[in-house]
Amino acid sequence: MSRHTEAEIRQLAERLEAQCQRVRDQVHAAVELVGTALRGLSDPQVLERDIDREEVLLEEQCLRVMALHHPVGSDLRFLVTVLRANGDLERIADHALGVLQAASYLGVGALSEPTRLLADHVKNMVGKAFQALQLRDLRTAQAVLDGVPTMRRLADASWKAARSRAGSGILADLDLSFQEIQIGQDLRRMGDLSCNLAEDTLYLEEGRIVRHGGGTVA
Repeated sequence: MSRHTEAEIRQLAERLEAQCQRVRDQVHAAVELVGTALRGLSDPQVLERDIDREEVLLEEQCLRVMALHHPVGSDLRFLVTVLRANGDLERIADHALGVLQAASYLGVGALSEPTRLLADHVKNMVGKAFQALQLRDLRTAQAVLDGVPTMRRLADASWKAARSRAGSGILADLDLSFQEIQIGQDLRRMGDLSCNLAEDTLYLEEGRIVRHGGGTVA
């Protein structure tokens, strides 16, 4: 591999890490708002636009390196991983924005405890997924996959709490229940996408494609 190619791959790694930080900031803002439901926060669309723009630039740079240098082996796996992770990062940010937009209409303490617990759990999953990807840490990647049963249990509890509130027949409760269901769905999707990132780490380090149910680190 040429020195120029090495430099481009290092630059891609740095850009991916910066993108992870942007998405992490969006996720943390969403989870904080789920816990407080405070109005008047800064416009989350600003960060979203930065994330969208960087997604395109990362993809373009990856494709250019592939076309010009024809990488093989671990370098090719890295570029494939960046392409896959890049899309998942942008989608995590999209769902975090959905949470921000829905939660911003709610009052303090409006969301049920299962939804708040789900938000915290998903934030931890996303953080671990980013750490695993950046450090190429297989154990941390496995910890993300191991968190799926808890995520599903909390997501189910969140949905049941929202459905129970909707049963009151009060219009305000129906609206709140709808918002909470939307938030729960976005949070669960964020957790699913964090698992994709964990699986990307397994592929990057071992060349092992893990999908549909996760994998186990030996």
